[in-house]
Amino acid sequence: MKKKKDNHSTNDMFYAEPRGTEYEKVMKEKTVPDKYKWCKWVLIMTMIVLSIRLWHLQIMQGNEMRQQSEMNRIRIKKVLAPRGIMFDRMGKILADTRPSFNLYITPEDIKDFNQTVDGLSGLMGIDREEIIEKLKAASNFPSSFPVKIKDDVTMDELAKVEANRVYLPGVSIQIEPKRNYPYGKVLAHTLGYVSEISSEELKEEKYRTYSPGDYIGKYGLERMYEDYLRGIDGEKRVEVDAMGREVRTLEMKDPIPGSNMYLNINLDVQMVVEKALEGKRGGCIALEPKTGAVIALASRPAFDPNKFASGITKKDWQAIALDSTHPLQNRVIQGRYPPGSTFKILTALKALEDGLINANTSYGCRGGFPFGNRIFKCWKKGGHGTVNVHRGIVESCDVFFYNIGLRLGVDRIHSFGTSVGLGKPSGIDLPSEARGLLPSTEWKRKTQGVPWYEGETVSVAIGQGAVWLTPVQLVQLSSFVANEGITFKPQIVSKIIGPDGKTQKIFEPVVTADIKMKKQVFTIVKEGMQGVVNERSGTAYGSRIENVHMSGKTGTAQTTPVKGRDLGDHAWFIAYAPSEDPAVAISVLIEYGGHGSSEAAPVAKAISESLLTVKPEIKEAMVRGQGR
Repeated sequence: MKKKKDNHSTNDMFYAEPRGTEYEKVMKEKTVPDKYKWCKWVLIMTMIVLSIRLWHLQIMQGNEMRQQSEMNRIRIKKVLAPRGIMFDRMGKILADTRPSFNLYITPEDIKDFNQTVDGLSGLMGIDREEIIEKLKAASNFPSSFPVKIKDDVTMDELAKVEANRVYLPGVSIQIEPKRNYPYGKVLAHTLGYVSEISSEELKEEKYRTYSPGDYIGKYGLERMYEDYLRGIDGEKRVEVDAMGREVRTLEMKDPIPGSNMYLNINLDVQMVVEKALEGKRGGCIALEPKTGAVIALASRPAFDPNKFASGITKKDWQAIALDSTHPLQNRVIQGRYPPGSTFKILTALKALEDGLINANTSYGCRGGFPFGNRIFKCWKKGGHGTVNVHRGIVESCDVFFYNIGLRLGVDRIHSFGTSVGLGKPSGIDLPSEARGLLPSTEWKRKTQGVPWYEGETVSVAIGQGAVWLTPVQLVQLSSFVANEGITFKPQIVSKIIGPDGKTQKIFEPVVTADIKMKKQVFTIVKEGMQGVVNERSGTAYGSRIENVHMSGKTGTAQTTPVKGRDLGDHAWFIAYAPSEDPAVAISVLIEYGGHGSSEAAPVAKAISESLLTVKPEIKEAMVRGQGR
């Protein structure tokens, strides 16, 4: 009974255990191995896929990935070549290079665009849109390409950037060569300036090797001889950290400097010209008539080319561009003016050559010349009396030249003047030279559709009316007389020397006009021009030089009122010295200066006197030609 009871107890205990719990345990033992099985397969498949991918990346694309990895760590940076140095004829430096701290952004290294741009804008005072605009301009280049944001960072700005470098990833400072003009405004229009290449210029074929931020010659000799002056940029392979900062240089290819240029300019004479033009508006050119070598060339007002080389600000650019005196205009080669009485030399030469007059031909001057329904006045109200060609030149009698101008006719004046070099570019080695204008009957018919009237010839004969010439063209007229029929192309550059010291180019004299004329013609005209300066009745007698004869011709060119204001007449003077053996030819223009005798002639006198002390070979020629 007892045993039976125990069995019953056991069964009771068995049945007391919940049936659901046992069922779940059994089911769990059956399902867990199935889940593990699925996990193992997923894991296996994942490993297979990863292995295939790793094999593809490491084996199939290993070299490519290795190169990309290296590119993330190694950068190739351009090393700018210094531009060639410009020297005057005595070896004095007129333009060279100096070190400059320039600010760059490398887009690839920027972590937070707004943080970098806004931070840099606030720190450096640069307009945010200006930074974005420069980054956009370089969008066609790789993101690892450094974009120049600002030139000539000051020491204070440099310290700010370095102190905040951790907050400005991608921002860097590079030391690069910068164009420098030691004498500022002196020779500004001749040397020109360099400035950052524009996005429009980058699209041009001739600038295909340039990059955003590069500087190019945009004016004067800098532009004319860009290919010689630029040089060849080098490059270096550098290792950078995660912030884009250089860690070390791995490889270096040195840049090749640009070629050096030696000019015919004499800086000492140039300084004399600059001083003589100080406070005036005008231009002056002095050259050797026997070679065309330009000794001095100045235009005023001028500008400081260093502002452009340092990255000119919008404010400074607007100040220059909107200046009513037009400081960027090179008045020597681009300013077109009525030549006034200087033109009488051409009229006299042609009339004498064609036999229309001789040394004894005379006309009466009573202060005016009646023609048609008007009276053309002479500058001397009371008249000059009876005047021959010598007195006509010396005292600049208008009436004398009215008469011979009518006898010549405008077409003969045009033809002869063109052959001498007037009314067309001289060929001087500067860009953007103006043509000028020497009218003819055909010119008026084509441009205005009306015939030429003889009354217009009266004005042209004395350099008024539709005659517009540049100072460089008139120095050619002075040289033509000095050389008795020969002119040379004005040349500023003497030679170009490569960075290896070898001569790349020598600029030999180039004849532009060689006209055979009667010897007596030049004798008469040259005696008249000598009398202008050295005879008491001469219009430039106040500018004579002690012990040296200078020959010249003054000119006063009438102007039209500007905005209702009469600003006065232009003052001209062309000359050569010494009279007996010309070593220098000069052309001077003073805008609204009044009379050539009082404003322009003294400039030529100062130039000629300076040559006595600064240019030995001219001094010797002047001493030889002292004469009576």
